[in-house]
Amino acid sequence: GGGARPRSPCRASALMTSAGDPARALLSACTLRTACGAGAIPHTAVACACACADAGVCPGGSHVPGIPNCIAPGGTPNPFDASPGGSGIGEHATAPPGKTTCCPWVRRMASIAAGVAPAQQLGTPTTGLAAPPPAAHATPAAPVSTLARPGYAPSIIPRQLMRKVKESPTPVVNSGPQRKWMQLRCGNAPLRRVAWYDNCPDSALDKLLRTACRIGIETEYLLCEKGGLPLAVSSSLPTAQTYELVPTVRRASALEVAKAAEAGLSVPGADAVVVVDPVSTGAVVAHQAVHRMGLQVICVWSESIPEELKGFVAHGMGISHAGVLSHEVGEVAKTAAAVRAIGANVVACIVGCETGVSLGDALAEALQLPGNGTLKSGLRRNKYAQAEAVRSAGLEAPFQMQVDSIEGVEAFLAAWSPSPYRAVVKPVEGAGSDGVSICDSRDGVVAAYRALEGTKNVLGLTNYSVLLQEYLAGDEYVVDTVSRDGVHKCVALWKYDKRVYNGAPVVYYGMQLLAIDSEPRLAEMVGYTASVLDALGIRHGCCHTEIMLVERGPVLVEVNCRIHGGEGTWAPMAEAALGYSAVTAMLDCYLDPAAFADLPVVPSDFSVHVMEAKLRSPVAGVLKSINEERWLAITRLSSFKSACVMVSVGQPIAKTIDACSASGNVNLQHESLEVLRRDYAAFHELVEAGLFEVH
Repeated sequence: GGGARPRSPCRASALMTSAGDPARALLSACTLRTACGAGAIPHTAVACACACADAGVCPGGSHVPGIPNCIAPGGTPNPFDASPGGSGIGEHATAPPGKTTCCPWVRRMASIAAGVAPAQQLGTPTTGLAAPPPAAHATPAAPVSTLARPGYAPSIIPRQLMRKVKESPTPVVNSGPQRKWMQLRCGNAPLRRVAWYDNCPDSALDKLLRTACRIGIETEYLLCEKGGLPLAVSSSLPTAQTYELVPTVRRASALEVAKAAEAGLSVPGADAVVVVDPVSTGAVVAHQAVHRMGLQVICVWSESIPEELKGFVAHGMGISHAGVLSHEVGEVAKTAAAVRAIGANVVACIVGCETGVSLGDALAEALQLPGNGTLKSGLRRNKYAQAEAVRSAGLEAPFQMQVDSIEGVEAFLAAWSPSPYRAVVKPVEGAGSDGVSICDSRDGVVAAYRALEGTKNVLGLTNYSVLLQEYLAGDEYVVDTVSRDGVHKCVALWKYDKRVYNGAPVVYYGMQLLAIDSEPRLAEMVGYTASVLDALGIRHGCCHTEIMLVERGPVLVEVNCRIHGGEGTWAPMAEAALGYSAVTAMLDCYLDPAAFADLPVVPSDFSVHVMEAKLRSPVAGVLKSINEERWLAITRLSSFKSACVMVSVGQPIAKTIDACSASGNVNLQHESLEVLRRDYAAFHELVEAGLFEVH
């Protein structure tokens, strides 16, 4: 622009444009001490551009406080630098005697450029600050009141700069209260949406949440984000989020639990959990719900569980139930009403055994408790449907057919013909390797189908159809998970040792607990398992997923949508190694969201190494004796920790052909993995030598 004399080009505006950052341009201009039309005084990108654009000085300006290395009149350093206690950009500080600040309008513009103040707040600045006379070489500046009237964009502001100010990402400051909203999940009830205004009292928000979820003032609760992490109830919570409101559980003290157990009663006054089919590990879960959590337990028997299986409870795991109910087919509403009639406040519905999976889904839904719903219940018991759902989700799955006739078997044989030939025949719904055959010929597949068709499996279910699958050659693993609100955590990784024994193809010899970094593809397997759970609609509770690791990657064998079985004898080992187990994690998932949130996502950092070794019998009959010398040698192994012997002298003993016919197990635990593996091998040598003598 015009002026008294030629001036050096101002680089601050160009710096601002090229860097795209007003604050950086401001500092760059001052650091470079760029010659400027406003008397060679580099104010800021804004001030410098203003002066050059209008060929005049910045109105009332000299230098900008708070900018390091900015040059004051006479070439002296800026006395108001950015050191602690300095005035800072955008503050209307009074200068010491003999000094001056830049004019308030420029200071406000500098604040806008630096992102300290929004452009919408540009208006008449604070007055009363002394301003120096204009530089001798410059034309007089316009009055401040003309340059900075509210709503007026001065002509000296370059269009490029005004565009930069308008596009500033700094949000508009709204002086009014901000309206917010959240969605609330309360058990399995439909989502509720509530709204509030920021800065409302926390007590008002608390009352709103209680009213929306019908929780009385006497009941404490936790407001949790996804995964169970509790949050403080505050109006400052972010808007448009989904939270879970979880009433805290009323527990009995250890003394009250002990007194009730002595009297053979449930704990009075405590909240209750429903356990559907509390057998095997389900009985361990029920026992810990009482003795660890201080709760009552209501036993509900499903229509599927055989009468003889109801007594499958390990020694010492029996409890007194608050109520015992038997479900009738198709009467979910009636069973839910019977649960409510017991009078206890029910806070969770947990599946204890494979037979209770479908009823557990339906009953949790009827009681409006956390669960997986019934929409995909059919996938959680039917192994064929599981694999097809996994395949539809774009994940690896085995080639398979579900057949109910010899014609279906012939169709499978026509479609599946590997060389050498191997295929798997097993029940569509089963457990514990019951009824599983590995066939090495086409005739073997036909024979295995005929042997299985129409029989009852270990769960008391009739095998109306049979599953034929490709044989997956590789190592078999178990991924035990616990999920809450769709957040999956792997609480144990086990590697199976299965071998041919007594003519049966898949007899358990034992399993080893693995840390996530102990093998290179375990992390991939855990990720695959999480995707499988999503495909099956698993959002809450425990799952026991069996995976084959083959050349093409992890491939699903089956998902058991309940806790790991085997009477929970593995739980103390997991707790010794990790500090938690699938049993404790599942109870935390349902009853203590903060504890669940604290759980690691995958197992690591073992305190000790652990393995389970299975006792098995090559003979059948009535047990006459257990070889004392060999049993003593087992108990003297360096890693021996405990044993669970499922047979006794004078009682029948069966040949071991699957998990259900095992004679017991031994838990091995040691700091040295080498010692552990050596003892595991020695154990099996002693078992092979013969432990049991029969009549």
